[in-house]
Amino acid sequence: MRESIEVSAILVTYNSRPVLDGCLRSLQAQEGIRLEILVVDNASGDGTADWIAGKFPEIRLWRNPENIGFARACNQGMRAARGEILLFVNPDLRFPDSDAVARLAASLRADRSLGAVGPALYEEGGSRQPSTARAYPNERWTRGALGILPGELAALLGACLALRSATASRVGGFDEDFFLYGEDQDLCLRLRRLGLRLACLTEVRAVHIGRHSEEGTNPRAYWQKKLAGEYLFYRKHYPARALRWIRISQWVKSSWELFLLGLVWPIAGRTSAWKERWGKYGAIRAAAAGRREVGLKKGMLSFGHWQPAALGGARE
Repeated sequence: MRESIEVSAILVTYNSRPVLDGCLRSLQAQEGIRLEILVVDNASGDGTADWIAGKFPEIRLWRNPENIGFARACNQGMRAARGEILLFVNPDLRFPDSDAVARLAASLRADRSLGAVGPALYEEGGSRQPSTARAYPNERWTRGALGILPGELAALLGACLALRSATASRVGGFDEDFFLYGEDQDLCLRLRRLGLRLACLTEVRAVHIGRHSEEGTNPRAYWQKKLAGEYLFYRKHYPARALRWIRISQWVKSSWELFLLGLVWPIAGRTSAWKERWGKYGAIRAAAAGRREVGLKKGMLSFGHWQPAALGGARE
């Protein structure tokens, strides 16, 4: 009789070929657990799907004709999974230890109050990465509107997250309104609202590269995507008054940062660090104003041309 699958590892790929080999090999090297690997490819343009089919024919592979977004692709894999436990893994992550997945699964079996667990994340050089959050973004502005939720952790980083299949079905999987970014904290909040805790197993290690699919993307475009997920999270879970104050505070802070960067530019020049910060705070100010683009002209700040609707200004 064929033994049942214990863990289904689900990966969503998008132009992930450069980092994928290490991830898949580390999953295949896992011991003490019956594991299947499912890959949902979101129309990669770098041959990721063909490479997987040729090099790892045993892996269950889905090819989407277009990029349907991370959350929706995760749910696609979830519906096809056969394991008692679902392990969502980013393709730029690998496990250095062969018992990592078994430990994550064991923790979920041992404690039914746990909704999801994750490992401690590390850079390739060995330094620790943020693996958890103890509060949601700008949660202070909600003034307790989220209520009292179980556990000390607010969210686990979605780079690696494990939960029981039954729990995933109960919570409804990932919210497909999120295309990329924000879906992990949304899922964690909904798990906590079911009365379940989150845990980071610090004894389980994972190496995470991060932002590999954003390579070549200009800073503003990256922050626009990230902020789109963040503001969607606010609209879904925060009261309107909190969102108004978030917009105001973010607009003021980012405007000040842009002003300072404008002063520094003639002296220091447009270094890569300057461009990163200019793109970041330009995107933050645009999002706070409820716009996709800030419309800043080259080499200058356009203060006074607009202000957030929350401050009484009109949107251009």
